[in-house]
Amino acid sequence: MRIRYWGTRGSVPTPGPGTVRHGGNTSCVEVRTDGGTLLVLDCGTGGRLLGQALVDESQGSGVPPSGALLIGHTHWDHIHGLPFFAPLFVEGTRWDIYGPRGLVRTLDSVLAGQMEYQYFPVALDEVAAEVRFHDLVEGVFEVGDASIRTQYLNHPALTVGYRIEADGATVVYSSDHEPFDAALAAGGDLSASADDARHVAFLADADVVVHDAQYLASEYEAKRGWGHSTMEYVVDAALEAGVAHLVLYHHDPSRTDADLDALLTNARDRARAAGGSMTITAATEGEELVVTPRVGAVHHAAVDRSATDSPAVEDLPTYVVVETDDPAFASAVRRAAEAEGLSVRLDAPGAADTEGRGVMVVDVDAGSTSSYETGPDRLAMLAMTRRGVPPLLTESVSDWVVWPCSVAQLRTKLRAAMLRRASRWLAAPLPADEDKRLRSLRSLQVLDTEPEERFDRYAELARRATSTPIALVTLVDEDRQWFKARVGSDVVESHRDESFCAHAILGDDVFQVPDVLADARFADNPAVTGPMHVRFYAGVPLVLGDGSRVGTLCVADHRPRLLHDAQVAELRRLAALVVGELERERG
Repeated sequence: MRIRYWGTRGSVPTPGPGTVRHGGNTSCVEVRTDGGTLLVLDCGTGGRLLGQALVDESQGSGVPPSGALLIGHTHWDHIHGLPFFAPLFVEGTRWDIYGPRGLVRTLDSVLAGQMEYQYFPVALDEVAAEVRFHDLVEGVFEVGDASIRTQYLNHPALTVGYRIEADGATVVYSSDHEPFDAALAAGGDLSASADDARHVAFLADADVVVHDAQYLASEYEAKRGWGHSTMEYVVDAALEAGVAHLVLYHHDPSRTDADLDALLTNARDRARAAGGSMTITAATEGEELVVTPRVGAVHHAAVDRSATDSPAVEDLPTYVVVETDDPAFASAVRRAAEAEGLSVRLDAPGAADTEGRGVMVVDVDAGSTSSYETGPDRLAMLAMTRRGVPPLLTESVSDWVVWPCSVAQLRTKLRAAMLRRASRWLAAPLPADEDKRLRSLRSLQVLDTEPEERFDRYAELARRATSTPIALVTLVDEDRQWFKARVGSDVVESHRDESFCAHAILGDDVFQVPDVLADARFADNPAVTGPMHVRFYAGVPLVLGDGSRVGTLCVADHRPRLLHDAQVAELRRLAALVVGELERERG
């Protein structure tokens, strides 16, 4: 195989004197096998240059410039060049375009959006080439003599990486990927995180890995959640994976050629200090790399599951079946399903019905024992309960949802079930004394009142005692958590199913979550994945004299940790003082 870089930048094109050498165009890489298969990885602004080169080449050979375009995801810096990709406007050419399947919009509809008449004079369905679209999930597909495996990366948009095997060699293209465990941005043992270990396995024993390395660890905290890797993480992952040649890619637009030279030197020093002999280079526009298989290299057998639109897209559900006697739950599922572009059916398909596949949502508390056929070839099962989540009853249960919850969480759960993955976000079950608890809470007459110095003071003392950036006095209402006092956060309230405190009030003592990303109840919670970036939580229930646990005094941090005994004791003491203030409200 041969690799050539046509666009090496991330985010936005950066032409100018400081980027002449490594280039200023956005993501685009050409891969050719010895058998002549042409693969274009992403089509940022570098795709314009590649497209013109392909047309010039075809004019000399008389062979139409046809091939396959593999899109990692549809952010602009990966599709900027598509409207200007010259082979699409040549009669007699054929292009197969592959990319991750969206949950509401298909690949062709997303790509066509940037070529609507408001933005471009020629619509995608008006180009001269024959264009075929292929929506991808995780799995394997073939293009010519290349076998290609896809795996989801960690990026805000649904993104896949490509592992290409041909000519006895392996090339991995992994653009726009962030460490699953943010602590690994500084490097380290990636096997400590199951998701990051899976990423290492995707890179394993590759001859060449072209990998997003947009940031340095020192820059990462300000960029956390943006979906990009640090140099330190990438070098350590590649070393752990046994990669022969690592190519640093998706260069930050603020980095000059001199900056990239310094980053490359640091990467090589890091690998050398770890005892590695891996070759490391930085992607440079126009540069060509011939991939030579290592003698005795082990190339991993591909998985059996197909990644392409037939049959993988058919595997993705097209409808939701609801089995419940609870009209409120049924209504919420319907709204969530419709928001995801899915139809809702009240009866499951019969054995002879092969029209699509669906997600079965079953109310297990109501004694539902669905006899519908579930499994990889039929329905995915999402079980609903109002109590604590029990052990999985059958292999067909892909995930659980605790009711009541928001439509937003139901959408997240349905999305995960569509891709046969469990969503790591569970709402807390209701306490056994929920009705009494709510009566006691409302008797305080404190909900939705103005901030008060006496409560703010205890929140600030809790923050100082635990050395955390966030401290809150929270009250857990029927469907929300409301903050009577807040230090380090501007949020006034959030839905109850996002509430860590709703879990804390289920117990009598301090509830700690040392690392929320390692906890299946919280890792996908919006408080974790959103702007708050909660990584650690500790809360003490506020227990009134009648035993009702109405809320918490809680603290949170942006890094994993555990409170020591003195901090726990002080948090308990302060919580008791907060309860005293609340009880005063009832006279």
